Amino acid sequence: MHPDVAAALRQAQRLQSIMDDQLHRMNTQTFTATDESETVEVTLDGHHHLTGAVIEDGLLRLGAETVQQRLNEALQNAMAAATESIEADRERIDAAVAQITDLPRETF
Repeated sequence: MHPDVAAALRQAQRLQSIMDDQLHRMNTQTFTATDESETVEVTLDGHHHLTGAVIEDGLLRLGAETVQQRLNEALQNAMAAATESIEADRERIDAAVAQITDLPRETF
């Protein structure tokens, strides 16, 4: 096999590994947050899908509007944590890809 082809294949394998690691993180990561009064807790998975919601006993007596506001607040807090994590992942991936693609051919 030509050395350039072998180097390109190794580079592609490293890039694939980075993507596999990220997919694993997305499949296993969760983000849990509450509203300010801690009466509602929600959990999102790594794909930002709602996987759980806990509403404190008695909260429903305060009315649908109050419950809705607290659910939305908890969801916003969980989404903020997920977004922060995604941004950190993106920076990590970008740095790793830059490192892989900027390596001189002699290092392969």
